[in-house]
Amino acid sequence: MSILTSFNRIKRETGIKRAVVIEGNVGDVFLNDKKRIVTLKDYLMDMLKDMAYEDVIYWDRVDGVDGDLTKLDLVDDVEVKGDTYEFDDEEDDKKTGSGLFKKPAEIFNLVFKNMINPKRKVAFVLNWADYLFGNGNQLMDDEREYLTLLGKAIKDRKVDYLSEDTNGSVVILIANKLSMFPISFYQSNPEVTTITLQKPDRLEREEMLAKIETAFDVKLKPGETLLTSEKKSEYIDMLDDFTNREIIQLSKLSRKEGKMTFNKLFYLFKYGEKDNPWEKLDYNDVKNIKKKLSERVVGQDEAIEKIEKIIVKAYMGLTGLHKSSSRSMPKGILFFVGPTGVGKTELSKTLAQFLFGDDQACIRFDMSEYGTDNSDQKLIGAPPGYVGYEEGGRLTNAIKEKPFSVILFDEIEKAAKPNPRILDIFLQILEDGRLTDSKGETVYFSESIIIFTSNLGASEVKPSSNHEEVAKEFITIVKNYFDNEIKRPELLGRIGYNNIVPFNFIQDKEFMVKIARSKLRPIQMGILEKYRIDLVFEDELKFVNYILSDADITKGGRDILNAINDKLLDELAMYLFKNKQELTALKGQSILVKTNNKGLEFSFEVE
Repeated sequence: MSILTSFNRIKRETGIKRAVVIEGNVGDVFLNDKKRIVTLKDYLMDMLKDMAYEDVIYWDRVDGVDGDLTKLDLVDDVEVKGDTYEFDDEEDDKKTGSGLFKKPAEIFNLVFKNMINPKRKVAFVLNWADYLFGNGNQLMDDEREYLTLLGKAIKDRKVDYLSEDTNGSVVILIANKLSMFPISFYQSNPEVTTITLQKPDRLEREEMLAKIETAFDVKLKPGETLLTSEKKSEYIDMLDDFTNREIIQLSKLSRKEGKMTFNKLFYLFKYGEKDNPWEKLDYNDVKNIKKKLSERVVGQDEAIEKIEKIIVKAYMGLTGLHKSSSRSMPKGILFFVGPTGVGKTELSKTLAQFLFGDDQACIRFDMSEYGTDNSDQKLIGAPPGYVGYEEGGRLTNAIKEKPFSVILFDEIEKAAKPNPRILDIFLQILEDGRLTDSKGETVYFSESIIIFTSNLGASEVKPSSNHEEVAKEFITIVKNYFDNEIKRPELLGRIGYNNIVPFNFIQDKEFMVKIARSKLRPIQMGILEKYRIDLVFEDELKFVNYILSDADITKGGRDILNAINDKLLDELAMYLFKNKQELTALKGQSILVKTNNKGLEFSFEVE
């Protein structure tokens, strides 16, 4: 049990170590031994009292001290500036010290004076400790004095190794992020321990659900509850990486939004959408996915068949069932390899359009931008204290905005070899389906398809009509690259050997014609939307052959696009420019494109 393990370690090391720094999930709530929901403050205060500490003092900068100070040595002979307090026995709030000692100088003097006193056994709990100090070398003079007092407090007391009481005076510091606390205090300091408070594990999430089960207002079968439902295990797994506070917030959302299924409640809470686009996929569309993808990507039937298997598996809810982390795994992982211009990027965009209704759901990262040292920080954000920290990372920000997406890492080899550190990011994504950015926020890839593309072997493998042999050559080159060149076979293991998808060379003239024709449709739509004029080809096949006459077949579809741009769009733009005055009057009419020996001829067809 993650939380219980953390608390057991806190209890075990408190008093053995003179200072305990707790970080991580410190803002959460917890179930104590009596199954009551308590804050970290309450949990620690009860724990320390059970450990027979004579005085337990809690402090934060806003409320000051909470606890009885009447038996403690108060600040009178101070080493840094601090006020002296005299208590009036008739005033309960002063007797307990509540609300006093709000200034850091005052509490650090109090800690020092009583921690070094061998006659007392006292425990101090200082919350929001990471906000008491600047970062590293940026400490102010008074902050250095606080840190010095704290250091003396845990070191200056006489060591009594034969004491019957093994729990000595202690100061517990609660920090949201250990990175914000001065490293000089705890690094290589045998009197200090740092403990990360984890998020609840599966059993702890189940216990919290059992505690607040009646607070959920969700659609269930008659007589069922969340924890008697046949989907109980699924519900608990869905809450992976949730804090206890978030589980409670989920229950509040269920009462606020009205009855819905637990699945819809989960997606509404996590992504702001009640409907999961994966569940909204139409059965007939999935059944005809090969046909739909082939309309835009020609000559890559083997690649499209591989995509079909992955999408059907995701549609049927079977993705990742062979792994314990199935809920967080991406819906699919693919490695597209092959010559340039054969449709790797186009197929990724087409898949995004099919799944999520928008090409823009394909989030593309040109990996040539990430080949230098530290450029991996662009993906997850700069570390605290560095320029750009507040902006976060490009990848993590993109997934926060569009969790339902196809994520395309284009030409991965351009970053992998010069900057191997970037591969560690991909290991985390592929293994856990999540990534934590520089600000400590976690994003999830469980609703996305991840695609890597590569041109590895494009200059080595020769075009051939034997697609199977070409595919084997590409797969061998990819495997050799990961195993021997960059020596990261574990990354290929996460991707999956069977998820390497070789693309065919475009050699068939018929395929070239299909590609060219498919590229004309967006142009016709663009002219119609902008000018309300139809673009019509007198003989489309003759026009396509004219376009293909100078296209380099070895460059695949990319050179077809270049030829369309040079031979059609350049000429069409000049024609429209010369006739700009007439365009408004010609709305609803057509531009006829004729192909002759001299090239293209344009004319308005007026009805």
